[in-house]
Amino acid sequence: MGRRGTLLMMIFLLLGCACAEKAVDITYRFGSREEQKIAVTIDDCYHAEDVRAVLDILQANDVRATFFPIGKALKYEDAALWQEVVASGCEIGNHSWGHTYLTKLSRQKIKFQMLRTQEKVDALLDCHYPMQVMRPPMGKTNPKVEESVAAVGYLAVVKWDVSETDPVKALAAVQNGSILLFHARKKDAKCLSVLIPQLVAEGYQLVTVSELLGLPEIVCSAEKYVYHRRDTEENIRPDAVPQN
Repeated sequence: MGRRGTLLMMIFLLLGCACAEKAVDITYRFGSREEQKIAVTIDDCYHAEDVRAVLDILQANDVRATFFPIGKALKYEDAALWQEVVASGCEIGNHSWGHTYLTKLSRQKIKFQMLRTQEKVDALLDCHYPMQVMRPPMGKTNPKVEESVAAVGYLAVVKWDVSETDPVKALAAVQNGSILLFHARKKDAKCLSVLIPQLVAEGYQLVTVSELLGLPEIVCSAEKYVYHRRDTEENIRPDAVPQN
């Protein structure tokens, strides 16, 4: 094979690898632009009082949102609060266990980040709550991350198209299908207290990410997920893992 043939073969192999690596494409920045639905998302959730403040605003306006807590930050003493989050119609998504760059981790360690958080969420809710949407820390993702989280049951890697904590700028940036990024902190709650009534007045429906993307309804089951190291080595969905 000549130099030209070798070069063509290398290009072919590289393209083949890239296509295979991109086999799973579940990353979303927004939903359908055809419907006047949007999703407010709340990241990190380090402090219960900040989660409480946001939840109060949502409930006062009769709207829903998706919370993406960091697994390691969840506290057992806040179980009642998180149960209220779900009871209110809001959704919980996975924001990893330790808020690290998933793109720098092995597939096994990415799965660990997802599954340990699943275990913690189940413990707080006292049921198996099969999270199906996740947000990668710092919004950083790649095909390895997509494939790894899909292997343990995730249907969407969720980014965003609006990131403003000024209500005027946020309102101007929103369009049908927008996913809005906020954090559980005081300045974001202040923005939401002004922004949400304005969005409702504009005719937007504020829904969960799963509803925005047309994903299945989350149904809780009795047996809570318990993390096993083997779960990171196999393509096992949490709700299919044998329980102790």
